Amino acid sequence: MNENKLLRHVVLFKFKAETSAQEIQILHEAFCALPDKIPEIHSFEWGLNKSPENFHQGFTHCYLVTFQSEAERDQGYTPNPDHQAFVRALKVHLEKVFVVDYWANPINN
Repeated sequence: MNENKLLRHVVLFKFKAETSAQEIQILHEAFCALPDKIPEIHSFEWGLNKSPENFHQGFTHCYLVTFQSEAERDQGYTPNPDHQAFVRALKVHLEKVFVVDYWANPINN
């Protein structure tokens, strides 16, 4: 584990046009429930796109899942049965998904 850095897992969703607002809300709630089920998640936050620049390409939902190590992501989160069930439910409603993982590099002033 790197004591000074955190591993950020950024996930953006673009839902299919036929996916209802109710279905999106159910999926959103399921994703937001994962931190209570998966202890390897160090922190979790989310938001909806509000950028005025119109570069979003239809991605509406953004989630930031933070881990303290790659092992937490790879061995605790990714194969977790609750995460896998969420992914299965999500797949049928996604037009696109965009994922980026990076080690946070804070700027010290």
